Formats: sequence, C-alpha cells, structure tokens
Amino acid sequence: MDTQKITMNKNISFLRIRPCDNDNEIYLNSRKKEGTSAFLLKEELNLDLSEIHKRGFHTLSKDLNDNSDAWMITDDNWKDFDEKNQKRLIYLYKNNKEIALEIIDRLSPSTILVSKTSDLEFINSINTKVKFMTSVYVDTVEDAIKFIDSGISDLLLRDWSSDQIQELQRFDGINLYERTLMSPIFSIDEARNEFDKERYFRYLNTRNVRGFRREKTHWSPGSGKKIPKLNGFTFNNKSQFNHIDIDVILKDVLDGYQISDEELKILFKTAGKKINDIATVANELNFIKNGNNVSYVINRNINYTNQCYYKCGFCGFSKGPNSLNLKEKPYSIDIEEVVARSTEAFEMGASEVCLQGGIHPEYTGEFYLKMVRDIKASVPDMHIHGFTPLEIWQGAETINMDIEEYLKLLKTAGLNTLPGTAAEILDDRIRKYLCPDKITSAQWAYVMEVAHSLGIKSTATIMFGHIDDIESWVNHFSLIRNIQNKTKGFTEVVPLPFVHMGSPIYLQGKSMPGPTWDEVVLIHSLARIYFSNTIDNIQASWVKLGHDGAGKLLHAGVNDLGGTLINENISRASGADHGQETTQDEFIHIIESNNKNPVLRNTLYTDFKNTKSKLKNR
Repeated sequence: MDTQKITMNKNISFLRIRPCDNDNEIYLNSRKKEGTSAFLLKEELNLDLSEIHKRGFHTLSKDLNDNSDAWMITDDNWKDFDEKNQKRLIYLYKNNKEIALEIIDRLSPSTILVSKTSDLEFINSINTKVKFMTSVYVDTVEDAIKFIDSGISDLLLRDWSSDQIQELQRFDGINLYERTLMSPIFSIDEARNEFDKERYFRYLNTRNVRGFRREKTHWSPGSGKKIPKLNGFTFNNKSQFNHIDIDVILKDVLDGYQISDEELKILFKTAGKKINDIATVANELNFIKNGNNVSYVINRNINYTNQCYYKCGFCGFSKGPNSLNLKEKPYSIDIEEVVARSTEAFEMGASEVCLQGGIHPEYTGEFYLKMVRDIKASVPDMHIHGFTPLEIWQGAETINMDIEEYLKLLKTAGLNTLPGTAAEILDDRIRKYLCPDKITSAQWAYVMEVAHSLGIKSTATIMFGHIDDIESWVNHFSLIRNIQNKTKGFTEVVPLPFVHMGSPIYLQGKSMPGPTWDEVVLIHSLARIYFSNTIDNIQASWVKLGHDGAGKLLHAGVNDLGGTLINENISRASGADHGQETTQDEFIHIIESNNKNPVLRNTLYTDFKNTKSKLKNR
C-alpha cells in the first residue's frame, strides 16, 4: 500500500484489548509487556478479576455480575444494564436497526462497536442527541485503513505488535493516540463518584492529565530518573486533533496573534510529535522576546516553619495535628535565625531572599511584619520576595485588617514582591478536593490585584499533574492573563509539576502520579504562547525537574531557571531528589550546554549581567 496516496486527515484513537485466556502471573506479565491495557472477558472462564485489576488492566464483560470496569451490551442482554453508568457501556451492534435505536435512546452507551463498513452509514445517520464514539475490531493494517477511510474514529486492536502500530502511524493524515478502556470517556470527577477506592486509583495511574493512556516510563517530577525522549516514536501519544487546525493556530501565533481560551484548549489536547511543533513555535517566540539569553537569580529560600493548620492534600511538607507525619518533625525558625540566614545569603552574593512557610497557628500578621522589618534592618539592600496570598490573607485576618491596609504595611516594612504560590490550580472545582480549606481562586486573585495596584509585583504559578484536567488548566491560564491585562504585575509564569511520592493525596490513592514528560513540555510551551503578549518570562523549576529536565525546556519557550535557593524543603518533603541548592556555576553549565547565553538578573528582571563559565573542559 502506497502511503503517499493516502490523503485522509483523521484523528484516530486506539485501545489495545484482547480476549482474556488466563489469570495466572506469567500470562498477565506477558500481556503487560506487550502493551495490552484491557481484556474482554470470556464468558466460559472463571477468572480472578482482583488479580487482573491489581496488575493495572481494565476489564470489559458481557456479564452484569462481573465486577468489571465496563460492560458489553448486546441485543439480548441490554435490559439488564438500565441502572449502570452510561459511560461504562459499549454496545455491540449486530444490524438490528430497530433494537439499536431503542438501546441508544434508552441507555446512551458511550461506544457503538460495529463490524462492517456498511454499518457506519446507519450509525452516522441516527438522529439523536446521545454522544458516542464508533469503534471496530481490526486485525490488520489494511483493515484499519479500510475502516478509517469509511469514517471510523476508534480502533480496537487485538494481538497487534508495536511494528504494526508504527506502520499504521506512518500513513500520512492518520494521527494515532492511545486511550484506555475508560478514558478519555470518563473524567476524573465522574470516576471519583462512580468507582470504589481501588478502581479509582487504578484509573488514575493509567491515564494522564489529558485523558490519554499514560506513558510507560519510570520518570516522574522529582524522581531524578532520566528524562524520556519526546522526539522518538511514541505511538501512544499522537494528536487527537486535526493537524491543520493546530498548524493554522501556530502560524497565527508567530504573526503576533493572541490565542483564545478555546484555542488553548485545542493545543492542550495535543499529543505525540506534534508537541515538538508547539515547542518549536514557543522557542521562536522566546527568541523574539528574549534573544538567546537565559536568566537566573542568586537567592536564598527560607522555609521558616513546616507547621500548618491547613489540610492541603498535595502537601508533604506541612506538619500539624491533621497531617500524616510523613518525614521531618515539626519545626519553627525564630525571626533572629531568619535574619541571620538572610545576612549570610547577602554575604554569599544573593540579591533576594524568598520567604515561605506553613500557616503556623501561632503566627499573626505582626509576625510577618516583624520578620520583614528585621531583615531590612540587617540587610537593607536585600530584595524580600515573600509570603503567598494565603499568608497575606491569614496575616490580615489575624490582626483584623483589610488586605489593602495590610499590604501597605508590609510594603512600608520592606516587602518587595510576592511569590505566586498557593495558587495550585485556580479552579475551585479542583480545589474542593485538592485544598478544600485554602483560599479560593477569587481570593487569590484579589490579593494579587491589590498587591499589583500598590506596586508590589509577583510571580504566577500553576501546579499540575494531580487531579486536574485540561479545563482547569485553561481556567487557570485565563485567570492569570485576565489579571495581567488589568495590572501588568506578574513578572513570570512558573509551571510546577506535581511531585507525588510523598504527597498525602497520592499515598491515599486519590491522585495521578504527577504529569507525564510530554505534558511538562506542553504546559511550558503553551505558557510562552498564551502569554506571549502579556508576560515576558517563563521559568522552569529545576527543583521539580532536575538540571536535565530544566535544560531541555530551554528549547520549549523557557527563558529563566529561577534561583540558586541554597535551601528548599517543600519539594524534598514531597519526595523530590532535587531542591537544596544549585550553584551559579551549575546554572551557567546548564545554560551553556544548551547553547544559550547565561545572564544573572535581579528579581524584577530590570538588571542583567552576562556571565560565563569559569570552568574549562566541560
């Protein structure tokens, strides 16, 4: 078959599913190794589903009594499933049109499984508001092409090798991406309400944020493992959108166009090699804005307490009566020690001290004011980058003062800028489960707008890869850009990938194990693209990603590596291998090894100094 003659432009999902013949360890390990993600259960076999599920497989059954993830309904058994969740039903169409219409109308199955190309004309002609996808079993590449050419959008693959999938992927106009049995049909919110604890956790561990099948790598943020190759063949992650649509958007971006929220959503759903196109455009935009320069700041991070009375599910750092007591014991550093560390940092060449900590039950707004005053009294030239909107809100509340008044006092005391943390994900639908007692998205935004109106600039962050989704990413980015359009107060955007290893919400089986590497590349690239006309600087967190990960993102729109930190305990408390300190020489090496120009900056990006490696033969 001549691939050059294929003119289709199709976005095709596929599921690697096979009949289940056995439940012993050897059989299941073999199926796992070959890439199978789901089993169709044979009716005559008595299988241990718990063992099958324990190994991460999803199951599809025709028997209502099976504890399956989804069910195959037929013309004969469909009446047994009228109380089951519609999105867990797959209808096997057998050419009985009258029954098919009744089943679709009454049960609204998520998928209709056909067997012949002639079935598609009828299925596509049905006048219904029911949303479903149409799928088919295919055994050869030739069969797949035939059905794709007939309008199918989803393939069920039995006994396919990776070579076969690669062959199909090579056809021009076919954009493959791998799904699981349940996603992207299911959302996290729906799964949370529908599944028991074990099934929910299995679902979270097999999907990525965008609802595709999760990459099979050992890497995760904070793990210290080798960064996966994005440019190589990744058959499980091809775009689900028409490449023409993406290419038009990207071309407009290079012409100065500011993309809409809807276009951002389309780009966020991109997968596979097309992410490289997005990263390339982001890199070009960054070059237009910042040239070949990559900046960093010499600073010290002081986490003055890990005691906190908030119950944020993602946080492995905080200690308190409601925490899980994961690692270090509770501590609180007195102000004298904070001042001493700030003075020491200044003597070491730091221009900034970053102050963040838990919300200690004994701290009030006066505590934060005294800390700032005392630091400025000792090192008046030190830039104080301190206190999240949560600390500002709590500080003002404890001394019965409104936000504006309190921020004015802090500014007078010597506070220069605010870190944009405590944002996590600015979507209250997600925050309800992630950080239920924390300030709302609107409260976070209010603190930032007031601070900016007083001349106190800030960073903006987003933490991603936990229980979030594309909709929440778009909502977060949109809120940040709306604030920036009003205030011009954000100096940089800092995507923070979720570090899962020591996080309570993951240990409790309620979150994904962080974002995948392609999602890390995607969110940094799209931060550059989405904020191209509003925020000049995109920062990569070496604390979360390590030196190699942060370095690779310098080719995906990133122009800043943040600070040397000297001390940072929050990420390490959640299980990260990185985070204590990166020296100036190490920053220079990261930047130069990626063919970029290292530049030392101040916090506000108003003073720059070119630097170069003093180390030879590296």
